[in-house]
Amino acid sequence: MNWTPILNLCLVLTLLGPSWVFASASGTKSPVYRYIETASLQGQGRLTFWGFDVYDARYYVADPKGQNGFALEIHYIRSFKGADLAKRTIDEMTRLGVSEKQRTIWLQSLEKLFPDIASGDTLVGIHLPDRGTLFLHNGKPIGDIPGDAFAKAFFGIWLDERTSVPKLRSALIATRCPPALIAANCPNP
Repeated sequence: MNWTPILNLCLVLTLLGPSWVFASASGTKSPVYRYIETASLQGQGRLTFWGFDVYDARYYVADPKGQNGFALEIHYIRSFKGADLAKRTIDEMTRLGVSEKQRTIWLQSLEKLFPDIASGDTLVGIHLPDRGTLFLHNGKPIGDIPGDAFAKAFFGIWLDERTSVPKLRSALIATRCPPALIAANCPNP
């Protein structure tokens, strides 16, 4: 048997790395690349709660410190009501010290933005410098929330060292740092 084609395929797959794995798993390239052309997949992981798989998350960065944009893509395994996702998001922001006044304002925005999620749906949050956080549902824009304060609180749910999901955080940031917006003094480039 001629092993050369098989070895060549293995080499190509190794060079393509994790971004190929995601593209092949979903059948299409992530919509993140439409908004952040230089994005690369930094890490990925699965949230499991009390033995139940909830979602798979992927963290993309435009540059090592995320100063030119970053994104979190969540592929849901379970279905959720949009209002429940908005409330859970705000509950997690409470853990990060976001004021009640600000949480109330953001809850109203998130309740308008977040659709009901069916198993298999994807929700993407993309931080675009000087614009804010853009949300996509199944690859289509559904709205945005301006400002770095919201982005810091929203993405901090997964990437801040005070997260309620430290194992997922470790998988997402891998051996690198969260974006400078969240951890400005991270020693790793």
